[in-house]
Amino acid sequence: MAQKKSRRRFLRTAAVTGGAASSGLAGIKKAQAKSKRIPTVELLKIGVVGVGEYSHMPTIWGPTIQPDVPDRWPIRTTRMLMTHVWDSRPEKAEEFAKKFKCEVVKNYYDMVDKVDGMIFGSFYEVKWWHLLTKPYLEAGIPCFINRPFSASMKHAREIVEIARRHNTPILCTDEREYIKEVTVARWKVEELLKGGKKILGVNSDNSANEYPAHGVHGLYFLLAILGMDVEQASLQANHYWSDNKKWMLLSLQYRGIKIEGAGEQTKPFVAAQQQIAGHQANAGIRIYYNGGWWDTMNHWTKGESLNRLYYFFFPTVFAMQRMFETRKMQWSYDYILKKTKIYLAAFKSYADHNGAMFRVDDLPDDWEAPWPKPDWIDESIFK
Repeated sequence: MAQKKSRRRFLRTAAVTGGAASSGLAGIKKAQAKSKRIPTVELLKIGVVGVGEYSHMPTIWGPTIQPDVPDRWPIRTTRMLMTHVWDSRPEKAEEFAKKFKCEVVKNYYDMVDKVDGMIFGSFYEVKWWHLLTKPYLEAGIPCFINRPFSASMKHAREIVEIARRHNTPILCTDEREYIKEVTVARWKVEELLKGGKKILGVNSDNSANEYPAHGVHGLYFLLAILGMDVEQASLQANHYWSDNKKWMLLSLQYRGIKIEGAGEQTKPFVAAQQQIAGHQANAGIRIYYNGGWWDTMNHWTKGESLNRLYYFFFPTVFAMQRMFETRKMQWSYDYILKKTKIYLAAFKSYADHNGAMFRVDDLPDDWEAPWPKPDWIDESIFK
């Protein structure tokens, strides 16, 4: 009886739509009848999708959720327990399950009636997030969806529309939105606005050797500090994917900045960010304003791996649990869509306009960004 009581129930009754039924996804109807409230169990049961190549799960998020190596992360620091896993490469799921003592499921939708939250933690699968997340969004299960969220606005909107319809919390974020330097820099921007200062321009840097997986970190860094009022975006590069001789410059032309309680700037400015492979800092920013400049930088943490996991990556894990446990979204659906649109507008600048500034509002919903692994998922699994 005690074991049964330890099962989670979410806040509301799941309303699984006909779309899920028509897909023939096993287990969804079973979730339909469950009452849902904020979980009160000791450990939240978490399902994971994407644990193989280019995934954060085996070495970054996994060890901090479920300690597996004492000298890397010696104690349990979350209320999450990874219980089920799926990957498009079954052998990768088996490796992960053995390492973290969880259960492999055969189909991507098989966890829908078994877990309290879902982590979609890989990168190559992003192009298919709108399909892989669908059964869980329809069942009202909170989903962490790894960056850059989508390869097109059409699919990004599909994710958000399903989540809205079923009141499902979602989170798409990365560590550069949480580091202390972002908070300090945002305070500085507020201070400048309150003091009647104008931002004249911004220089920035970000450690990245390609755009969609790590260049997007630098974009999120800038948006968290300067806001979302981006009129045009540009990505100049000799290639968007890994290349030891590659170079990249991301530029955002802002209409201005408005922060409630601090003030508003209507004067446009440009934020330029070097994407630098092998850089010894994670990200940095220098803000020029009438009267001077101000800068800050987040440096790499050297030494034992625990340092980097704790100081840099763990805040993202904390954000996951906060959403799973409270069902409250840190950022709105519209915020997630907007930052995805800015990311894609810069990508379109590179792909179709030779790096020239491209208006964010002109991005077609059905435009799809280039993808390094366009055949990574066998789409027959969705039929």
